[in-house]
This record gives sequence, C-alpha cells and structure tokens, in this order.
Amino acid sequence: MLGRNDKNTYYSAMTHHVAIFIFPGFQILDAAGPASVYEGANLALGRSAYKVSIVSHSGGAIRSLSGLELSSRPMARLKSATLDSVFLAGGDETGMRAIMRDKAAARWMTGAFAKTLRHGSVCSGSAILASWSLIKGRRFATHWSAVAAVQQNWPAENLDPDSIFVEDGTLWTSAGVTTGIDMTLAIVERDHGADIARQIAQRLVLPMRRAGWQSQYSPLLDTQSARDGRYADLIAWMSTRLAKPLTVETLADRAGESVRTFHRHFTQASGFTPAEFVARQRLECAQSLIRNGACLKEASAKSGFSDAAHLSAAFKRQFGLSAAEWRSLHA
Repeated sequence: MLGRNDKNTYYSAMTHHVAIFIFPGFQILDAAGPASVYEGANLALGRSAYKVSIVSHSGGAIRSLSGLELSSRPMARLKSATLDSVFLAGGDETGMRAIMRDKAAARWMTGAFAKTLRHGSVCSGSAILASWSLIKGRRFATHWSAVAAVQQNWPAENLDPDSIFVEDGTLWTSAGVTTGIDMTLAIVERDHGADIARQIAQRLVLPMRRAGWQSQYSPLLDTQSARDGRYADLIAWMSTRLAKPLTVETLADRAGESVRTFHRHFTQASGFTPAEFVARQRLECAQSLIRNGACLKEASAKSGFSDAAHLSAAFKRQFGLSAAEWRSLHA
C-alpha cells in the first residue's frame, strides 16, 4: 500500500498493487507498456515494489486489437480496497463503445476511483472515463485520433489535446500507446526517485524519457510520412546537419528539385516552409540537449543557433520564456 508524504508525493511502504482494466479490442501496449515499467522497477529495486493485476469484466483470456490475448482476473474477484492504483486501457471503436455501455464495469471503476490514491487511463481510455463521468472537470489527455470526438461528445471536460501525459491531482492520463510508458516512468519516479526511473528507461532501451508537457504531435514524423514519405530521407539528413547552414537552395539540391518546386512541394507536405521546418527542428534539438544537461552555449552550437542569445530569442518567440527560464523549469 502507499503512504502519503504530501499532496503529490507517495512512498512505498509495502507492495503497490496496480490494476489495469482491459476489454475485448484493447490496445496491447496500453497494458503491456506500463506493466513492463513496473516489472523494471521491481528489478531495479530488488524487491516486489509493484504488483500488477490485469482485470476485465468476466476474466479469462481477452483478445487485443492486435490479436494477442492477455489473461485477466474477473473484476468481481478484485476488491477496490486492495488496490493502490487503477488504470483503464484504450482500444478500438467497437470495444470502446461496448465497454462504455457496460454499467457493471462503470460501477466497478467508479468504486476503484473512490478508493485508490492514483487512477486514470492510457490512450483513448480517457474517453471511456469521460463517458462514465470520472473526469469531473480535471485536465486530461487522450490519443490524438480521439481528440475531436472527445471535444464533441464531452465539451465541458478539460481536455489537453497536446500533452503526451497529464497529471491532475490523483488523475493520471496518457495520450496514446507508448506514452503510457512515459506516464508510468513518471509515476515510478514519483514513488522511488529519478535514478530508478532512469535505470528502467535504460533497461527498456528508450532513447529518452519524455516529460508530460511534450507534444504528441511530431512535425518531423508527420512530414516523413507525408506524400508517401517523399522527404523522409531529406529530413533524416537534415537532422544530422543542424549545426550547419541549411538554406532552401541546399535542401532543394539535396532533394533533386528546383528551388521553386521544392519550396511548394515541401510546404504542401509538411505545412511549413523549409525555413520554418528547419527552425522547428533546431528548437526541438536544443530542447533535448538542454533537458539532458547541456549548457546554453553548447545547445546553441549543436542545434544551429549562432549563440546563446540567438537561441534564447527563439525560445522567447516560441514558448514565451527565455532559454534560461525554460531550462530552469525543464532541465
């Protein structure tokens, strides 16, 4: 069970019991991703700090959207008083509509929310929580593909359409699929410290640990995917040369197009002019460097800004904060 140190911090006095609720058509990574983080925490700590129970309405093998099945316990046999945390997975439209109509599941989850110190959802599971009136005005996240539907069906709820995960009091929600891993790492860090979370991330071979405020939308990924990946190779090449001049002429030549044709096609594919896209890439690179401890001089040099003042001015325009102010909040 968990004890409380202050409003937002918990310590593990005993094994922390987590339930992950699934249903037919659930997204497999919504359950397996967080469960893997908790497994990593047990290995890093050398003890059973977390116990994970996979739960469903009737128990048994539950088929996921991918076709893989998970063995689950029936909700009637798992009393909410025995739980410290409970999370609901997301899934496909058919499965979600069915579980939204499941009054018994809604009652079980409502009871679990009332008893647990931490609760929430992964991916589009937050839409189910909204349908069960379990959001209650708190800020929450959902998968980008569900944003429009959530805003239409529950306009009074406080949806954050951008962040990869959101913590609002006892409610934790993640944007989608792999972001459940990021959210669970943040939860374990809250319980056991940054060093344990870092060890888990290394064990899972994650390239970086993402903070909740990071956007689930990636202009780089979107552009690599656009127009049959027309500029995927170019963008990968750009990302290795951010410290060097990247003029539209250089990019057009690399793409094998005239400057005018390249400018038009790239803007159509990405929604940004080439210059705007390079600027966004440089900001993302600088953010990553600063988050991982680089000084402003190093970050500006490696990401293609002329100096720290140039970098700070770009941060001020984009985020309303100087680079130093942004570093104090996020490094």
